[in-house]
Amino acid sequence: MRTRTFTLYIAATPEQVWRALTEPAQTRCYYLGLAVESTWEPGAPILFRTMQGPVPDALYGEIIHASPGCQLIHNLLTGTGPEPEAHCWLTWDLTPVEPALTRVALTCDDLDVRPDVERDEVWSRIVSGLKTVLETGAPLAR
Repeated sequence: MRTRTFTLYIAATPEQVWRALTEPAQTRCYYLGLAVESTWEPGAPILFRTMQGPVPDALYGEIIHASPGCQLIHNLLTGTGPEPEAHCWLTWDLTPVEPALTRVALTCDDLDVRPDVERDEVWSRIVSGLKTVLETGAPLAR
């Protein structure tokens, strides 16, 4: 397993960050155009949708743990057959630092131990986009 953590500070409350992580209209602005949908209860599915519907390569996952404003853990799977392929576990930790400032740490526990610069770049772009959306109201890229 390979673990990477992407950490940054966002000028927003943990509750605002949580809403940005869990509301599909907001995720579309920074999560590579994807609406991330779930009931956010442990065991519930998490779906990733384009404007046309589910992601073509069947990207999905399951909520492992959800503590609003504090922590969200889910896995990320692909595949449409009876044996989905697990790719990673994602842990979003939200820590209030001072009023309206939150430390956000995204930890990716990847089952593929080989370095993947492109995949790491995607996660960096997602957390950077989250920060930009929350602090400016505009997406990172137009």
